Order: sequence, then C-alpha cells, then structure tokens
Amino acid sequence: TPSFKPPMKRLSALCTCLFLAACATPPASDRFVPLEEARASLPYSSPECLAKKLKPVDAFPAGSIPAAALSKRQSGWVAIRYNLVAGVAGNVEVVNSSPPGLYDAAALQHVARYRDAGKTTVAGCMSLIDVKF
Repeated sequence: TPSFKPPMKRLSALCTCLFLAACATPPASDRFVPLEEARASLPYSSPECLAKKLKPVDAFPAGSIPAAALSKRQSGWVAIRYNLVAGVAGNVEVVNSSPPGLYDAAALQHVARYRDAGKTTVAGCMSLIDVKF
C-alpha cells in the first residue's frame, strides 16, 4: 500500500515561514494605539488642578524625539501625571503610552521642566504628549 510522505523541503520551508511571520508580528501591547482610541480610558486632571487653569505644557520639541522613533517616523503619545509644588513639576509619572516605552523617558524629562509663573501648588495634573509624523 502506498503511503503519503510530504516533501520535507516544502514542509520545512512552510514551518520556517510561519515561524518568521509569528516573530515579525509585534505583541498586541507593543502596537501603536491612536490617541483618539485611548482618550476615553485616560484619567483627567484633578478638579483642583483644573480649577487653577494652568497654562498647558509646551509642545514637545522635535529635538527630544528619540532616535528610534525618528528613524521609523513613529507617531506616539504619553499620558503624564504630575504635581506642582511652588510652580515646579514634581512626582512626574507615566500613566499610559503608545507604543509603550518609546517616548516615555523623553516625555518625563519634558514635563519635569514645566514651570508655572504663579508658583502654584496642586496635585494630580495630567498632560498628554502627542507626537505625530
């Protein structure tokens, strides 16, 4: 009785292609999520911070874009929470970002330089850094 034996070269090539395709697809958590999709799930500034009507954080400078993002022209965003003590940003932390980690360090440094001329002290302010190519 004849038995079926698949050609090993074709089977090996097919397995290799499937493996490479699976490796090339980034995990769902590393994919870029547009800010418009994520905005509803992001926290707002505290009522105390909103009541102060602070000037917004300056636009993210092009010189602060990480080389990895610049070379790929990768858009991204970072949601940052911070407190103001005597007008100086402190306790700066990333709440969420997409792609995760790409702009986090640069956004933290950027928001940490924020100053309020009114020497305001308030907790729970939020800022969104949005970088689009």
